[in-house]
Amino acid sequence: MANFDIAVAKTLIREGGSRYTETPGDTGGATKYGISKKAYPELDILNLSENRARDIYERDYWNKICGDQIKSQLIAENLFDTAVNMGVRTASRLCQLAIGVSPADGNIGPQSLAKLNAYEEKSFIAMFTLAKIARYAHICNSDKSQRPFLLGWLNRSLGA
Repeated sequence: MANFDIAVAKTLIREGGSRYTETPGDTGGATKYGISKKAYPELDILNLSENRARDIYERDYWNKICGDQIKSQLIAENLFDTAVNMGVRTASRLCQLAIGVSPADGNIGPQSLAKLNAYEEKSFIAMFTLAKIARYAHICNSDKSQRPFLLGWLNRSLGA
């Protein structure tokens, strides 16, 4: 089964690590370890520790995608990283669309897990990557202010 510590270490790097940022145009606002003020308004983002960020990622992202029950480390890492970047529900829905779960309700449950764990790893990664790219294109086509982030999102999709 997939290992949270391996997955979160990679996502923390992609999210900029301990660097505190307030990027103009970033709808998440102030961010550290990828944890945003918009998503966690009660947190002191500037003083957020890595351990606290890991706890949040495990509770609010990894557990909600049932990461410990996914057989493939690579699939779990991709789904987890996408959940962090797009939100759990969107990432889960894209996963379900990629593996043919209907309805794609955005909740990873027994049916989704069974199908995901039976899916060939490389095929899943290809289908899931295409779904992510389509989602990012939709975001940028719907909100032109997000276009400056498209290249980074595409790089993340192709390298995750």
